[in-house]
Amino acid sequence: AVVVDEVHAFAGDDRGWHLLAVLERLERLTGRRIQRVGLSATVGNPDTLLTWLQGASPADRPGRVIAPAVTLPASADAASTTDVPRPAGEVELDYVGSLANAAKVISALHRGEKRLVFCDSRKQVEELGAALRARDVTVFLSHASLSTDERARSEQAFAEARDCVIVSTSTLELGIDVGDLDRVIQIDS
Repeated sequence: AVVVDEVHAFAGDDRGWHLLAVLERLERLTGRRIQRVGLSATVGNPDTLLTWLQGASPADRPGRVIAPAVTLPASADAASTTDVPRPAGEVELDYVGSLANAAKVISALHRGEKRLVFCDSRKQVEELGAALRARDVTVFLSHASLSTDERARSEQAFAEARDCVIVSTSTLELGIDVGDLDRVIQIDS
């Protein structure tokens, strides 16, 4: 079996088509079907996504969507907040619109805390880092194209720094000690 977490992030883009090609090739090499499991909590079109994940011959591959829908009230006024179960922990969703606005929001909120910000690309990491530095925020960057020394500096900030923002792509090294993070923020990732 192959489990694809956050499957919605792959569907329809180059990485997704590459993933499907690799799965088809893997099945050809093994000579048998491999179960494909896609996981996501943010899919608006689960049946379409299922067909996509089934690959080259969706009609020949059995598939089903499990727990595809969560029914919420039509509006916040339609039901009291006690009718809607709240997730564990504090999760806030905001639309910032641009990296410049993200820098404005991140620099203004939660001062004195250590914040880890994930971006979708190295370019976004660099742009957001520059925008935050322009707002006098202590910033450390982490992405695959940085020098070893710069990455080590960022990793040390994870363990020791306070009142800073660490901006990273998803290539953040696994196994490093992130210390006591106060906030995790995701931008387009």
